[in-house]
Amino acid sequence: MFQSLTSKVISGIVSLSMLLLSSYEGNIAEFSNIEAQFLSNKILLKTQLLNAFENDFEEIFKSGQTIEIFFEITIKDNSEVIHTNEFKHTVIFDPMEQFYTLNLEEQDSETNVYSHENLKTKISEIEYLFESDIKIPDELQVTFTSYLKKMRLETLGEEYDMMMLWKFKKPKIKQTISKPEYEI
Repeated sequence: MFQSLTSKVISGIVSLSMLLLSSYEGNIAEFSNIEAQFLSNKILLKTQLLNAFENDFEEIFKSGQTIEIFFEITIKDNSEVIHTNEFKHTVIFDPMEQFYTLNLEEQDSETNVYSHENLKTKISEIEYLFESDIKIPDELQVTFTSYLKKMRLETLGEEYDMMMLWKFKKPKIKQTISKPEYEI
């Protein structure tokens, strides 16, 4: 009962903040450069969302509702798409125990996080392992995109476009990666 009450209070605060928009500040989210580690028929791709979870996100995360951040990856050899995938990072806050449960789908991991700052760091990190049955080309074009879906705020019974927290702009990075010469 206490958890339900706490969740409703926090959701109400978030809803009111979103409706009034007086304290609302959108984030200009972007990706860091992609780092690549080539491992025979695999590539480990790493990047991070920057400036994505500032401002109003602490209240959103603490709403007790499941918050999902979606990612898309596209890998091309010249102009031919050789791989595409969608995955997500999911957060849910436990108001009774005061921790976040974080699921990073592409890493197949779930962990408890005890501070908002640590959550912002961990939820922003992407480590994507691309495996291929064929020889991986020496040069690839990799694109990462992220977005937020609409979220229903239970206290108001309405949906809100969470992309407003990113000023309605999907962060995106498109980068050419090459095998180091000693690995070619």
